[in-house]
Amino acid sequence: MIPRSPAERVGETLERLRTLWARERQAHRTRFAEERTRRTFAERVARGTALDGLEVEDTEAAPGDRTRLVVSYPKGVDPDDLALRPGAPVLLWWDEPKPESSVRAVIARRPGAQLTLVVDADVPDRLFEGSFRLDLEAPEATFDVGDRALRRWKDVDPKSELCELRDVLLAGEPARVSRARVHPIAQWFDEGLNAPQREAVELAFGGRVVSLVHGPPGTGKTRTLTEIVRQAVARGERVLVCAASHTAVDNLAERLVAASVPLVRVGHPARVAEALESVTLDAQVDASEEHALARQWSREAAQLRRKAARRSALDRDERRAMQNEAWRLLKDARGHLRGAEKRVFERARVVCATLAGAAEHRLDSERFDRVVLDEATQALDPLALAALRRAPVAVLAGDPRQLPPTVIDPNVAREGLGTTFFERLLDADSTDGAVESPGSADDSGRDELGRMLLVQHRMHEAIMRFPSERFYEGRLVAAPEVAAHRLEDLGVRPDPTRDAPWLFVDAAGRGWEEERSDDDPSTRNPGQAERVAAEVRRLVRRGLAPKDVAVITPYEAQARVLRGLLVELRREGLEVGTVDGFQGREKEAVVVDLVRSNDRGEVGFLADVRRMNVAITRARRFLLVVGDGATLASHAFYAAFLEHAEHDGAHLSAWVDDPDDD
Repeated sequence: MIPRSPAERVGETLERLRTLWARERQAHRTRFAEERTRRTFAERVARGTALDGLEVEDTEAAPGDRTRLVVSYPKGVDPDDLALRPGAPVLLWWDEPKPESSVRAVIARRPGAQLTLVVDADVPDRLFEGSFRLDLEAPEATFDVGDRALRRWKDVDPKSELCELRDVLLAGEPARVSRARVHPIAQWFDEGLNAPQREAVELAFGGRVVSLVHGPPGTGKTRTLTEIVRQAVARGERVLVCAASHTAVDNLAERLVAASVPLVRVGHPARVAEALESVTLDAQVDASEEHALARQWSREAAQLRRKAARRSALDRDERRAMQNEAWRLLKDARGHLRGAEKRVFERARVVCATLAGAAEHRLDSERFDRVVLDEATQALDPLALAALRRAPVAVLAGDPRQLPPTVIDPNVAREGLGTTFFERLLDADSTDGAVESPGSADDSGRDELGRMLLVQHRMHEAIMRFPSERFYEGRLVAAPEVAAHRLEDLGVRPDPTRDAPWLFVDAAGRGWEEERSDDDPSTRNPGQAERVAAEVRRLVRRGLAPKDVAVITPYEAQARVLRGLLVELRREGLEVGTVDGFQGREKEAVVVDLVRSNDRGEVGFLADVRRMNVAITRARRFLLVVGDGATLASHAFYAAFLEHAEHDGAHLSAWVDDPDDD
C-alpha cells in the first residue's frame, strides 16, 4: 500500500470533523426544539428562559457593524430570576420562534431595569412598530464559526506559512525544530517563575510550530502564559491570545494589562469581565472622536425610523424618504466606527478573544506571529482551528485531567469530537503514548513538545494530596507559602469539630434522596442542600467573608436549590454555581455538594472523574465535600476518595453533629 501523503490525511481529518460537527449542530437544534415543544411560551416565561412584551427604547450602531437595542423589562419581571445570561444567543420574534422569521441577537450586560441586546448588522423596521417576544436560541453562530474554519483549513495554499502547523495538527506529522524560530530567553520579565515554568517558556521559543504547557490546578499556567506573551511582544511579535471561555481569556488579559502590555479585548462586552471594559474594542472605540458623531447619527436614524413606523398620516414617498435617510445615517455611522476600530488594532500588540471571537471578520486583515490558546483541552477542534489559522506558530495550554470539551451527542464525542488537539499531541509525544501519564516518564515532567508544571501555589498540601496521587502520579508539590496555610491565618475562628484543611461529610443513611422533576432532567437533592447551606452558614459565623466562599455542585438543578437557600449570603458575595463554571477559579474555602444519593449506586456523570478533580482543587485553605458515601462507594474512584478521607482523619458523619450548632 502506498503511504498517504500529509495532504491526503489532512483532507480525511477535515472531512471527519465536518461530519461530526454537523451531527453536533443537529443535536443542539433538536434539544432547543424539544424545549419549545415540551413547554408553552407562558411556561418558558415562568422559568425565566423567555420574555414577552418587549419594546425598543433606544438603539445605536456598535463596533463590528452591529446594532445595540435597549429595551425595558416587562412589568413584574425581576432580572435576578431570569435564566437569560449575558452572552446568550436569543431569538426576537412575533408569530413563531423560528430563525427564518425572527431576529437573532445576543444578550448584553443587564444594567438596572433595562436589557441590552446586540444584533449583527441592521434590524428590521418591525422591531420599532410595537412589542415582540424573546426566546433562548441554539448556538448557530458558534457552529457557523466552526464550519468556516474547516473550509479555510481545507483551502490552505500549499506554499502558505500555515502548512507546517496544518500537517502537525491534522496529519499527525512530527513538529520539527527550525533554527530560524529558536529564540533563547535573554532576560526574564517575571523573575519569580519556578524551574518547570521557565522550561515551558523556553520550549515555546524552542523552534517548533507548536508547544504544550500542561498545567495541573494551581501550578501557575496563566502566569507562565503571561511570560510567553511578554517575551513574544518584546521580540516584536504580534500575538493572538484566546481560550474556550471568556473567563480564561479575561484571566490572562488581566495579567497582561497589569504588566502594561498594550492589548485589545475583542468580543461582546456582555461577556467581558468588568475590570477589562476599558480595554475592550467597544470601549476603546467609544472613547474615540468618531464614536460621538456616530452615536449622534445613530440616534437621529432611530428617531426617523420610529416616526416612519408610527405615523399613519405619512404617504408612501414620505415614509420611504425617512427610511432612506435613516439608512444613510447608519451607514455613515458605521463607516466612522470602522475607521476607529482600525486605529485601535494598529496600537495593540496583543489581541485577546474567545475562539469564536478570534474568527471575527474584523481580524481578517490583521497579521499575527503567534497564537496562545489557553484551555486547549476544552477547545472543540473546529473552534480551535478558527483561532489557530491566525498565525503559523502556536502555544497550547491546558490539562486533560480537568473538564473536557462540551459535546451533547455522546456518539459524536466517542467518535472524536470529545478529544482535543492538545490531548492527541501529548499522547503522540509521550514515551508511553498515554494521556494518563502526562509528559515523559521521568520525574521532570518533560516531553518533546510540552512541559508539565509541577509546583502548585493554591492548595494546602492536604487538599492537594489526593488529586495529585490520582491524576498526576503524585508529582505535584505544594509551594512553601501555601503548603500549610489555614483559614485561621485570615483571622477566622477555629472550629474544633472541623479542625482540618479538608473534610468529607458523609450523608449515608440520612434519607436525603436525590430527585428529578418531569420537566427538568437535572438532578437535585433538597435535603442534602439544606445540610450544605448549614455548613456554609457555619463557616461564615466563624468570621470568613462570604466573598471568600464558593459552593460548587455538578448539577444545575441543585445549584438553583442552593441559590434559593443562600440568598442573603449571596448578596454579601457568596458564589453558588456548577463545577463547569468554576474551572480556573479559586476561593479560600469551597463547599462541594455531590448530590447523588440512591439505593442503586448510580453516580451519573460524576463517573467522569475529571469533574471531581476540578471541584476539589478550587479551595485554597479549606475544602468540605458533602455526599452519600454509600452511593459513591459503588464507583472505584469515589471508594478511593472515601478511603483517603478515613486515612486523613477527614471523615465526618452527617449524623454526628448539627452544623447550625456552634
